[in-house]
Amino acid sequence: MEKTAHGEIKRVAVLSAGNGGITFAAHFLEKGDVEWVSLYNRSSYRLDPIRENQNRIFARGEIGGDEGREYPLAVVTNDPVEAIQGVDLIIMAGTQPAIDHLGLAIAEHIKPSQIMMIGSGTLGSTWEMQASLRAGGCTELPIVGEFNILPYATKLDKEVQGRVWVRGVKGALDASFSPSDKLPGEFRRWLYKVYPHINLFPDVLYTGLSGANMVVHPVVVLRNLDKVRGRKAWALYAEGITPEVGELMEIVDQERIAIAHACNVEMMPLYKFLVNAYPPFEGVEVTNLYEWFRSRMRSRSGQIHLEAVPGPTTTHVRLIEEDIPYGMVPLEGLAKLLGVPCPTVSMFVDEACDLLDEDFRLSGRTVKKMALEIRDSLANTGVSIDYG
Repeated sequence: MEKTAHGEIKRVAVLSAGNGGITFAAHFLEKGDVEWVSLYNRSSYRLDPIRENQNRIFARGEIGGDEGREYPLAVVTNDPVEAIQGVDLIIMAGTQPAIDHLGLAIAEHIKPSQIMMIGSGTLGSTWEMQASLRAGGCTELPIVGEFNILPYATKLDKEVQGRVWVRGVKGALDASFSPSDKLPGEFRRWLYKVYPHINLFPDVLYTGLSGANMVVHPVVVLRNLDKVRGRKAWALYAEGITPEVGELMEIVDQERIAIAHACNVEMMPLYKFLVNAYPPFEGVEVTNLYEWFRSRMRSRSGQIHLEAVPGPTTTHVRLIEEDIPYGMVPLEGLAKLLGVPCPTVSMFVDEACDLLDEDFRLSGRTVKKMALEIRDSLANTGVSIDYG
């Protein structure tokens, strides 16, 4: 077995059979010259319909065309070790809490010649995967990287597992790897072929600190608890984002930008990123987050976008249970490490801990767990730290 990644991608393992995982698998088989794809999922309810369909998945829309098509999978399994055997690329397409579990499970079996990517990263996704691989006994880490967002707008098709309707492949997409200087040129070229508009950054600090969810989701939910507890249907963005909520998001975003600056990473305000990635309908001028959300509710032609997003009717929701421990907690930890004040971020972490009676600073993605990985990333951007 080769000691370093060679970059040729012919065999891929997709870890998670959710909508994102199915879409990755179909896209690679259609556009990426991939010959062999394995699919892992921890629970069987997503896999059983695929097995019943002779290990075939289905996609329509941007991938698969209007009529759709089926794509054969080589392996469909509940065992992540079986899924990664002999593959060139591993896509971890599951939720953030799955990273630690999967890293520990495959640690003694993953090879340094393989490349791993987190399908939709948040701050510290790559760091946590590396730390979990080390903790599980991996002595020669592979290259690990992440997309800043899921590359697809995709949803379940006809309420059947293993079928997706792909409304689009996102044009604004960033990715980064660790260590980035070891990334093979052949793999870079493959990425550009599959995702022509992708931007590659020199460190995962760039993709991790660009995340929108940790700025938006906790604020809109925690400032609309009356609607959440009301148990009645409500619109997350149309009703939940008032001018006052928008101002709080701006303050959180300013703290994010200050933390990034201390890492020698320059970030644009979130509203500017969103304007570039998702232009306002009718070309409306936007100067802040509140205005951007209003600009994307519904077009004059009737195209519905953010207006249709429902709000949660329980506090046990990923907008809190994932975006606090895997977004705001590592953001706050990084800020403390660098001596950057972030009182508003800390306020929302406190509120979430009190609301759900859980100390997310202990159960979430902590700086202590990822100390080595964070040190290496900061060194890449010219920042030295002392953990004391």
